[in-house]
Amino acid sequence: MRSTNTDARTLTRKTRLIRRSRKGCGNCKLRKIKVFLQCDQAKPQCRPCLSYGVVCNYGKDAMDLRLPEESQHLWLAQELSPSVPLKGLISTEAAMKTHSVPFELDASSLRLLSQLYHQMKLTSVFPVADIFHLAQGYPFLMHAALALSAAHDRSLSMAIQSGQGRTTSEMAHIFQCTTLLNRTLCHEISPADRDPIWATASFLSILSFLALDECDPSKAWPFKPSESDDMNWLRLGDTKWKLFQLTQPTRPDSIFYSMSDVYQNMRAYKSTSSIHSISPELQLLCRLDECSHPETSPYFEAAEIITRLGKWRDFEIPFTEAMAFIIYTSPSFKSLLLMKDPAALVLLALWYSKASRTIWWVDLRAATELEAICMYLRQYHYEDLAIMGCLRYCSGNARGTDLLCQEGCPY
Repeated sequence: MRSTNTDARTLTRKTRLIRRSRKGCGNCKLRKIKVFLQCDQAKPQCRPCLSYGVVCNYGKDAMDLRLPEESQHLWLAQELSPSVPLKGLISTEAAMKTHSVPFELDASSLRLLSQLYHQMKLTSVFPVADIFHLAQGYPFLMHAALALSAAHDRSLSMAIQSGQGRTTSEMAHIFQCTTLLNRTLCHEISPADRDPIWATASFLSILSFLALDECDPSKAWPFKPSESDDMNWLRLGDTKWKLFQLTQPTRPDSIFYSMSDVYQNMRAYKSTSSIHSISPELQLLCRLDECSHPETSPYFEAAEIITRLGKWRDFEIPFTEAMAFIIYTSPSFKSLLLMKDPAALVLLALWYSKASRTIWWVDLRAATELEAICMYLRQYHYEDLAIMGCLRYCSGNARGTDLLCQEGCPY
């Protein structure tokens, strides 16, 4: 067994040496992105840099992870109200209205907000300018934006500075946000408050997904208990749905009305209930047969979603398709995840491998947890050939993992 493991590691190292590109852009090399998986070497902008929101850098003297020129100056001066001062954005009037206190945004906060704003404008379906407009009058939303901007800054610096968990500032803004939001929800909700509340709930759901403070894969979940805060994101679906019903973001006068089709598609997903919609490898992994369907197997919908994701090229996966795994997987499947069921863990790892190529905040969590899941399965389930076979396709972002990356993934 030891000899077999050694041979596998040797093959992995050889595969990496053969397939590593010397012609990829500097950002992709810095982020350790393999050319055959992600960097298409297109000029002037390769696909990974375009998705990540940074300027491609092929020259030796080019700056790494640089924002485009149009985002170098503050978005407040261009896309938001020019009359709003750069300091004192949360006024005394707005603070009194939302049971808060006035506060100012310093240069560092504005820089982080600018980075987040630009990233969301490039890759998000959210009405970003409208959300940031609202944040100037709702402190709980501004705190949510500041916390998310700090998390986004972690994602940009992750390639340079590894082992970076949530900062004190990030957690402080989350605390302020949730405290103020709870105070607001204890009072009667006015029509004008509905959009700020929904925007805050959307940001908080992302921040809950990013609540991962242990950056050492050997100490992260699933090595740590499932009762930890790391798994809170699995439990938020019902709460967010109640807020969706309260705020009704698809109403015509909402800033989110333009996203009505997105929300409708998110809620309209239905399983085909056909075993042929699931790849043979996942049928074997989840022990599915002709008699299996969503009502009899907790794995069915998750395996079907993973198979569908495999039909999309990296960086071209629609947001609704990528998020289906979180939204539509059954409560029984999520319970299996909390129980660290090996087949459920493999499906989560496969989702990380695909969704992290499209959504930056999934990428930030996958940087640690994808490797942790693979290490856990190799340590405790190394004799299960179906599990080990599927792990070959959990390529992640090659951040020091011992995963065998192959082209032509059948998913």
